[in-house]
Amino acid sequence: MPRLMRNLSTRYTHRHDELEREILCILRQSLPTTSAELSVQLRKNLSADVSHVDVKKILEKLAAQDVLKMREVTEDGMLGYTVLSIVENVSSQKTEDLVAHENTDTTSQEKTDDDEPEEDDDEVSPEKQPRLDIKNAEDIMSLISMPTIREKESKKVGEQILDLLSKQTSKEKSLAERFRSQGGAQVMEFCPHGTRFECDKINASGAAKCKKLHFKKIIQSHTDESLVDNSTSLSKENINESEIQTVNNSTKSAVETPGQVTGPGSGTELTLYPPQWIQCDLRYLDMTVLGKFAVIMADPPWDIHMELPYGTMSDDEMRQLGIPALQDEGLLFLWVTGRAMELGRECLQLWGYERVDEIIWVKTNQLQRIIRTGRTGHWLNHGKEHCLVGMKGNPRINRGLDSDVIVAEVRATSHKPDEIYGIIERMSPSTRKIELFGRPHNVQPNWITLGNQVDGVHLIDPQLIKAFRKLYPDGNSMKPNKT
Repeated sequence: MPRLMRNLSTRYTHRHDELEREILCILRQSLPTTSAELSVQLRKNLSADVSHVDVKKILEKLAAQDVLKMREVTEDGMLGYTVLSIVENVSSQKTEDLVAHENTDTTSQEKTDDDEPEEDDDEVSPEKQPRLDIKNAEDIMSLISMPTIREKESKKVGEQILDLLSKQTSKEKSLAERFRSQGGAQVMEFCPHGTRFECDKINASGAAKCKKLHFKKIIQSHTDESLVDNSTSLSKENINESEIQTVNNSTKSAVETPGQVTGPGSGTELTLYPPQWIQCDLRYLDMTVLGKFAVIMADPPWDIHMELPYGTMSDDEMRQLGIPALQDEGLLFLWVTGRAMELGRECLQLWGYERVDEIIWVKTNQLQRIIRTGRTGHWLNHGKEHCLVGMKGNPRINRGLDSDVIVAEVRATSHKPDEIYGIIERMSPSTRKIELFGRPHNVQPNWITLGNQVDGVHLIDPQLIKAFRKLYPDGNSMKPNKT
């Protein structure tokens, strides 16, 4: 009798494990599903009568073990469950445990059917057990690893979409054909002489025609070609002896006979020098020693009634500056801000200039946005500065080349934008220029910079050196001249 009860219990446990394993397999292929649908599917798969109550018990057990998630529903007036999701890792481990448990029960059942003695029921055949375990585990793993119908369809659709996206559109094909290089993709080198005309002129000795790429010179009808830089970088082997001699003679002439210190339009040849500067106090410097200039630019330390990180000059000291001695005719660029805008206009009139224009510098920060909190301004924060343009006489200048607005980033205190030098050079090219109240960062080729912050005296023009040494033998122009 005990053996019979044990056999019945073993068969019930085996059937329960079989149902549980089959339920897990069904759930991996179709979610969500209800307990009633599971009962129907189990009857079809196992060809056996499976009650709804047994299915609900198994689902409750799996939910308690966190293998799946479900919720209660009512179907045809009966309480049931809807399985929402299944935890793959846990369910796989659960399936393996069921397989191992089933194999153990099968071996025990085989022993019982062979009428073995009761005391020998716990023994397991060492030959059959490993083979059964391996076979059943392989069957379960192959079943689990098989893709579902839904996964196969999703993969197929994904491959079709990728294939469609990788194909060229009609527009892309048209553009590729339009810009395809003639004769295939070939890399060609640019000719160092630039245009075909320059190349032919240099290689006019009967050499083979150059097959490199050349630029086409595009000049509008209103452009003055004399203002265009036509210099060409030539290699040493392309310069003959006569050209070298011509360059040497012109250089020697420029050194021996420097240009006259005159204003623009005088007709005399002008020698362009590297940057020159004089450390001086402009209140005491005798301006007549410097000669005449076509352009003057000044950024004075105006007294704008604010705390500033540098010394300022009074209004009377500004009015008495010797600027009229620097120029007979030409342009004066005068930086002003705050109350100095009115004082600057007054000074222009006193020095003999007519205000003809005005340049605005719109200040930006490092993000190229307009400054909202400027350093100056009593009532509003100033995000701009003004440069008054005064003219004396009738100088020769190029008109209408640039705009009167400069948009540039703010740098150190009182450091004006570099764009102003380009504007001035284009208006009055190849003329003598001087900057007042300059600092080391202001020195420019063909400019003389005056200020008390530049480093000593650095002059290159022989005539200017001679005149300055005669008036200032000790080279000190930071104090009034005793003579």
